[in-house]
Amino acid sequence: MTTSTGISGLSAMIAAAKIDEIYEVVRTHKKQLSSFGFTRGYLGVSVFTYLYAVHSGKKQYLDDARDAFDHACDLVDSDPLKAYPQDFAGLGAVAQYLCQVSVLDLDPNVFLSDIDAVLLKKMRAELYTGNLGGFANGALGYGLYFLQRSYYNRPFAQPVIEELVQGIVRYAIPTGEGCYWKSGVNGHHTRSPLYSPSETTAVLLFLARSIEMGLCPADFLEGIVNEAIIYIDNQQPDPNAEIGYALLRTGAAFGNPAWTRDGLDMLRKYAKCRQEHSSSMRDAGLHYGAAGLALLFDRAARLTYDQTLEDAASFWYRQILRFDMHTDGFAGYKTSENPWNMQKNLAFCEGIAGIGSALVKALHPDKVNFDDLIWLL
Repeated sequence: MTTSTGISGLSAMIAAAKIDEIYEVVRTHKKQLSSFGFTRGYLGVSVFTYLYAVHSGKKQYLDDARDAFDHACDLVDSDPLKAYPQDFAGLGAVAQYLCQVSVLDLDPNVFLSDIDAVLLKKMRAELYTGNLGGFANGALGYGLYFLQRSYYNRPFAQPVIEELVQGIVRYAIPTGEGCYWKSGVNGHHTRSPLYSPSETTAVLLFLARSIEMGLCPADFLEGIVNEAIIYIDNQQPDPNAEIGYALLRTGAAFGNPAWTRDGLDMLRKYAKCRQEHSSSMRDAGLHYGAAGLALLFDRAARLTYDQTLEDAASFWYRQILRFDMHTDGFAGYKTSENPWNMQKNLAFCEGIAGIGSALVKALHPDKVNFDDLIWLL
């Protein structure tokens, strides 16, 4: 068993056994989850279960994935921690993803019609107050939902994307050294986990994907994106995955080889730095840990065919297995934050559902792709 990311031999055998173990633990303990959402609840279980069906080659697990999705829908009204826009953007993305892979037999445009109307109203309210936010909050979080909706209902989603893009341009904050965006809620920048890009990098990723999908014109946005990249450069950031990936994607969307080159160089430096300091990695999860880095480098390597990034993806996929060290954890794993929180340890974002999904990706790179679900646009 060999993959393009270098998972082979004994590592692949260990990974396959670990995926089986994770599935059994998730199946046994999933009733502990009280959230319907993708990152924290049953929608994440449904995606992992589908991926496990691909891994195992057994179609009966598709029924389990469908059941988990149905249970997530049943929990929407009772979920005490449901969050706009994140959980509902996840519902739309997962529903469409599972339809695309023939797990669900429903029309997303009918299923999501009521949610479309609610989230459009909320997006406009955030735009009115100037709160662009990031992918987990603010107008941009709702925009991510409509970006996903354009796969199934482009005539409805494209004008919404255009409206948001106008807001992005309107709320750019000019400085003497370029421009940036910030949240209207917290009003400051914070260094975010991998799968929660900060405001400016989230804007760049959103615009890059919108342009690639033909939802808005590149020439209208090139000037303001250039100003944003000037601002980032002037901050002289240390190499990090968030900025490197955003530059890489923006360069590809705008056909700007200098931006692409800068993004690739930063990702290469970041890959080297993280491997040299691998002992400081916090856990195996998607949010802060080895699985998140593996998937990011995997995605970047597939876009660039770069050997350094491919090697980095392979390294971090193998590192996932090294975190299997907690005899009192779930399938040997614990989150670095709130390690005794059962729901976090199970869930997709920080727990074993996401870890198992990353291992499936490592072993079956040409059969599964869930990059859109984790903001690797």
